[in-house]
Amino acid sequence: MLALTEEATVTIEEILAEPGIPEGSGVRIATAVPTTDPAGNAAAATGLQVGLAAGPDTNDEVIEERGARVFVEDTAAMLLDDKVLDADRSGEQVRFSIASQPG
Repeated sequence: MLALTEEATVTIEEILAEPGIPEGSGVRIATAVPTTDPAGNAAAATGLQVGLAAGPDTNDEVIEERGARVFVEDTAAMLLDDKVLDADRSGEQVRFSIASQPG
């Protein structure tokens, strides 16, 4: 299961505590949505996307640590099973990163 660093937990707690964020919301990690090229051909999805969600989707894995809630799409959960989520917050900007869990 995806693990959270202390910094990621604190950062997500702070984000979810901001005014206007609905109760039960969380940060959702999902595989990137496939795109189409100008000719209309579908391109494979690459990477992951992170955003706020009002709640988990039906098959999401839910990770809760203190006040931090992370919803991980089932496909992304398979990719992130042995990973750790970290965060770096600089003012209003948050940067999430993924690394391998230590041995």
